[in-house]
Amino acid sequence: MRISWLLIGMAIPTLAAAETRKTTTQVTVRKRAGEKAAAVVVLPAGTAVEVVREEGRWVLVRVKGGEGYVTRTNLDLPPTTAPGPAPAWSAPRRTNGALALDLYVQVTAAAGTLRTTHATTSPALATLPRGARLAVVDGTSDPAWLRGRDDQGRDGWIARAEISDGTVHAAADADPRAAEPTSTFRRRATRSLELRGSAGLGYRSLGMDLTSNSDGGLTNYLVDANAVAAAVEFDATLRPAGPWLVGFDGSFQTSVSSPGIDYPGPTSAAGKVPFETVAGEIGVRAGRRVRTAFDLSLRLAGHYDAFLPRDVENAGMLPRERLAGATIGARVELRPPTSRFAATLRTDVLVFGKRAQTPGLEDGTSSTARAVWGGLTVHVAITARWAVFGAYDFARMSTSWSGMSTRQPGVTSTHRIDTSQLVQLGIGAEL
Repeated sequence: MRISWLLIGMAIPTLAAAETRKTTTQVTVRKRAGEKAAAVVVLPAGTAVEVVREEGRWVLVRVKGGEGYVTRTNLDLPPTTAPGPAPAWSAPRRTNGALALDLYVQVTAAAGTLRTTHATTSPALATLPRGARLAVVDGTSDPAWLRGRDDQGRDGWIARAEISDGTVHAAADADPRAAEPTSTFRRRATRSLELRGSAGLGYRSLGMDLTSNSDGGLTNYLVDANAVAAAVEFDATLRPAGPWLVGFDGSFQTSVSSPGIDYPGPTSAAGKVPFETVAGEIGVRAGRRVRTAFDLSLRLAGHYDAFLPRDVENAGMLPRERLAGATIGARVELRPPTSRFAATLRTDVLVFGKRAQTPGLEDGTSSTARAVWGGLTVHVAITARWAVFGAYDFARMSTSWSGMSTRQPGVTSTHRIDTSQLVQLGIGAEL
């Protein structure tokens, strides 16, 4: 009798330790832990099994009177257990003043990889999108890796470079709603293809400073004018893999000035010179996302702009001109996911270009053109899709002509500096 009670006492802890879990997909139960082990039975998704013990990524289960092994990732999460000591990674966590009993992190890379072991050469269990949450299982064994379990029950290792640092972004209690940011605003999730468009109206100032090797009002002058401007832009960003990106963009700007430039004489009769300007670009860029909010990229583009006096025979004999060429530049875009404010800083330099003038009004027989552009745009989101923006753009173009001028006889060397400033307000949308 004493032996029987002893056997019952030994069995009670075993029964108490057993837990029931369900398969999340169709799974093969094998005789031993290993992908090549002989199959015992194939279970459909949703089958209840009794967990005997866990052996690494394999779990010994009992089902239909027999035992066998299945991978941990094919079973749902274990039932909630009694609260234990709070996990710790970098510091104790508190949520609403209370110590958190579970620790979660978020994937901050464009795509995170959950692996079987803490090595980049180990097999991948799953690819996790940006924002996916992982419950921390082991955060101390390897300083470069973290072991976590996702909401599908998959247990594996992920590089710390692909997740939040564990101190600011994603500490939460067991309630998933607690992992939401405190800000009520959140931008649309990063997608593999992002399309954006904008339109704006503004004010443009234009200045021309021309000097030559001869005297005269038409060959040495300093003028400035103001204009009403409008602009439209389109941008497509493709994120093919990880943090890398490829972008395509196009823009069109026009401005109108009337009465335009005031020519006072005396070389010819005084008068007004109303004009229009037109500018357009098509560009391609490549770069990468840095951390969670910055996009850094290099850009190549084709540029065209034109200065168009409304009357070719104007008072100042100013020619119609066009500048066409290629540019190289850089873009820095800041778009915090939980902030309504975003900003884009840009700069471009003309690497190959040529300026042409109205036949019969050329300042020389050949020309060399240089130009630099820069700008800053600040967006304020109204909704996750719509935003208003303010932009400032600056341009400086210099052109040197050599050879005989047809606009003013006797001139053989001319140099002009054009400056332009554009301030605009508008509205943009993510399509």
